[in-house]
Amino acid sequence: MFNFFQPPFALDFSDNSIEIIALKGSLDKPRLLAMSRTTLDPDIIEDGKIINKEKLKKILLTLITNPQFGKIKTKNFIFSLPESKIFLYVFKLPQNLKREEKIQKIKSEISQTFPFLLEDLYYDFVIHPDGEVLLVAAPKSIVNDYLDLFKACKIKPLVLEAESQSLARSLAEGEKGIILITDIGARTTNFNLFEEGRLKVSVSIPVAGNKFSQKIAEKLKIPLAEAENLKIRNGLNPEIEGGRTFLILQEEIRQIIEEIKKLEEYFQEKTGREIEKIILAGGSAQLLSLPEYLADNLGKKVEIGDPWIKIDINILRKKEHLKDALKINPILYATSVGLALRGLAKDPKTAGINLVKDVKY
Repeated sequence: MFNFFQPPFALDFSDNSIEIIALKGSLDKPRLLAMSRTTLDPDIIEDGKIINKEKLKKILLTLITNPQFGKIKTKNFIFSLPESKIFLYVFKLPQNLKREEKIQKIKSEISQTFPFLLEDLYYDFVIHPDGEVLLVAAPKSIVNDYLDLFKACKIKPLVLEAESQSLARSLAEGEKGIILITDIGARTTNFNLFEEGRLKVSVSIPVAGNKFSQKIAEKLKIPLAEAENLKIRNGLNPEIEGGRTFLILQEEIRQIIEEIKKLEEYFQEKTGREIEKIILAGGSAQLLSLPEYLADNLGKKVEIGDPWIKIDINILRKKEHLKDALKINPILYATSVGLALRGLAKDPKTAGINLVKDVKY
């Protein structure tokens, strides 16, 4: 039976997978209640857009009603969409503006910055005390398809949040200084730079796991599935199989390194400050020897994020779950954990950016 007094669960969509996390307790002592994950065929979601709604509905209902661990006990949830469909922009408001003037200025920035008409976007913003604005938007044409899907599944979205905010909550909460979260997924790598916990820059490039595999397949003239296995097995270790995989991947990773250098140079010119730590997220962050390779080439501290670090995961240690739990890759749940942590706030709907706060549902 569903219970509307349970904290909302988290639902993270990408082109390749869906992750669900439910937490209970408090922000100080969160406890894992339920979790589930499935990969998606390429004909279901493409570049953030739903292609096969009926197939996705069936998969989503199965995940919710029969999760791999625990039980989902509420219809309320918080969700995120692929970062390619979320626009983020940080800018400074002129001083001494009245409230209405600030709103008009923000709307003007939306029209000038994003490739959509204002009326075709869901948007929200945070105005910091120093006048800096974090502006986030998503196309209604994309979001409405998901809202229709949720209605068909009889579940209720409370919050739509950007992945960058969720990742910061699960991987970098309480971190001081300049932190770069580098999210290396299947299609894109997203770079989100935070200064004292505040998002300052967000950039994406189309270089990620799928391209790594494609390049290996092309260069070695082997099937894509074999290239994928080589990528996972060999990674960036130059001593395995004569370094043949390493040499190919090195060219691709170089693009990520150059993007990080450009981002740091830009930020340094503006603030005089340097990146102090890089936190890796996303499935492709697990590439063998990647943290060491990036650290050597960038001269930075690099680590793979751990979304479990503050979560009580005793449910996974139960005898009936232990075998399956050992197969879990925690970093794949980083975004959904961040979303679920927001669900433990006193009022999740107003605890940050919410692109569907005004949607009647």
